[in-house]
Amino acid sequence: MILGIDVSVWQDDNSTPQKMDFKKAKQNGAKFVFIKVSERMAVDPDYLDNWSNAKAAGLPRGGYHFLRWDISGLYQAQAFCELLKNDPGELPPVADFEAPPKDGKYPSNALLWQFLEEVENILGKKPMIYTSPGFWNSYGKDKNTGQFDAKWAIFDLWVAHYGVSAPTVPKPWYSWKFWQFTSSGDGLAYGAESKSIDLNYFNGDEAAFAAYIGSESTEDEAVEPPAENAELEARVGALEKWARDINFKG
Repeated sequence: MILGIDVSVWQDDNSTPQKMDFKKAKQNGAKFVFIKVSERMAVDPDYLDNWSNAKAAGLPRGGYHFLRWDISGLYQAQAFCELLKNDPGELPPVADFEAPPKDGKYPSNALLWQFLEEVENILGKKPMIYTSPGFWNSYGKDKNTGQFDAKWAIFDLWVAHYGVSAPTVPKPWYSWKFWQFTSSGDGLAYGAESKSIDLNYFNGDEAAFAAYIGSESTEDEAVEPPAENAELEARVGALEKWARDINFKG
């Protein structure tokens, strides 16, 4: 299986000038990376650096959004896609579905469906769902019927399940596309400043992975990062203002 990592601001020590070293991650065996783009209506503080530096290292990238229950799935999807629309990455965009409602009550998971549909409409790429078997068993069921709707299986599954030889695949899926098998990888070895890092497998060999991302090879795709990305930075600023306005209006 193909090994990869996923990263966010937590892999960076903000008291130091250096960032994630994606070239080191690649040298030590990482073949892809999922990068946190946003959460609720906020941009991950390291998204801009991580997105461009991973591309410069020649690592196929996928962006993920940490979904929250307290704001429209449409708004969250629009914020997420605003950041990815000109460079959506080589891997599917991801709905990170792991945060329980603050009050512990089970609301409708229609919010997740809203998010996924809107992302596909805007980016033209079918997104993927990240979740764990336990969380999905609690929040993936239809609120009214208590059953797992078959519709979710049209989206690939990125499953988080640690300490097992093979992950449990929750209903309605029959297989997984990516498996986050540990949160205790050697962070320093993979270019992070954090001691640990999430490690993942792609469910297939090199040829299957190349076919999945629509490329025969990624070995020669490393490029120099742009000296600046004024357009994307401007979109980040506009998004942050929009988020403040939405929050102010409730």
